[in-house]
Amino acid sequence: MEKFNIENFDLLSPKFERENIQLGLSRIKKAIRELNSPCKNIPGIQIVGTNGKGSITAFIENILYADNKNIGVTTSPHLLDVCERIRHNKVNINKKEFKRLLKKIEHDLSSYSLSPFELIICCALKFFDSKKVDLLILEAGLGGRLDATTAHHLRPVIAIGNIDLDHQEYLGETIEKIAKEKVAVIEKNAFVITCNQNIKVEEIIKKRAEEVGAKIIWKESLLNDYVLGLKGNFQKQNAAVAVGVIEALNNLGFTIKESSIKKGLKNTKWNGRLEIINYLNKKILIDSAHNYSAAKALSEERKTWNNNQEGVYWILGVQIQKDIVSMIKVLIKENDHILLVPVPNQTSWRLKDLSSIYDLKNLNITEFKRFDLAFNYLLELEKWPKCNPVITGSIFLVAEFIKFTNNQKF
Repeated sequence: MEKFNIENFDLLSPKFERENIQLGLSRIKKAIRELNSPCKNIPGIQIVGTNGKGSITAFIENILYADNKNIGVTTSPHLLDVCERIRHNKVNINKKEFKRLLKKIEHDLSSYSLSPFELIICCALKFFDSKKVDLLILEAGLGGRLDATTAHHLRPVIAIGNIDLDHQEYLGETIEKIAKEKVAVIEKNAFVITCNQNIKVEEIIKKRAEEVGAKIIWKESLLNDYVLGLKGNFQKQNAAVAVGVIEALNNLGFTIKESSIKKGLKNTKWNGRLEIINYLNKKILIDSAHNYSAAKALSEERKTWNNNQEGVYWILGVQIQKDIVSMIKVLIKENDHILLVPVPNQTSWRLKDLSSIYDLKNLNITEFKRFDLAFNYLLELEKWPKCNPVITGSIFLVAEFIKFTNNQKF
């Protein structure tokens, strides 16, 4: 693993983190013990799954905040700033405090060669310990069995979002292997809250729960009794899982009010997910869909868009390890245009890679060296498209577009 240097804080970038993934619990468990086991007795809600983890986390966070609970939340990846990944009562950790913690942990635990993700989890636990939080919300990075969040031993509530194919290079090539990696986080006496899953995934969840003696709460999508702050019909399923988590917490004695559930769901915001950006008086929709399952959900949302039958312009950037073919097949319809761009600082699909794929031969694809050039292409059209153009394919692409529209320096 490349050595992380605290003097260059920017090395906690998505690219550096991805290139230095080290799944496994032995290093971080030893590191946590060395840190005197911060948050040892604080119950954690762990969120695993392929898609929806961030939304489920955000719903839970906002409900607990509305109920005045003292909470620590760690998420991944970040959108614009690494400090987003450690939050106390909805406030990001101060950058100066983060650097101080990171420097001390890296120095004191240098012999463990912790990965960037493991360093962040160690910082989060130390920070939350200092804040004397009542509850932890731990969003897994990828997988589950060997994810650094699983090193926290007290996880009485496990939330499972939609499980599908992604990160096969780490988790296995089949949905069964991926599911087994994720549901391995379920332990004895835990409350497991999940939604409707692929039938194979459901069987794996049931089997694991039976083996260890855990209780499963299956949730259907929420009815319209609740107003959600996040757009998208699929969010009703994520919100249902979040409500199930609150029900489990109530069973554990946390007494969260129904009024807090309604207020929290309504107040939830999560940037970069079905978000409309108004830039130069032009509206563009951004979404962080980065795999087939997320693209399928986005395709379903398309049915509600005005004038979508006349064609949609997609600024699409996808990392090379992702299954772009299945994403394109589910997203792209007749009259659509793909403006293919690289994901900033990531090895990405290019037009030359797609040209040999027979199923994509008749598509209208134009390639650009940078996403801002693709946006300028839209600006130069005779008329702005009637259906809002969409920028999607990667959270990293969405993040750079937001920075661009905010006039932030790359």
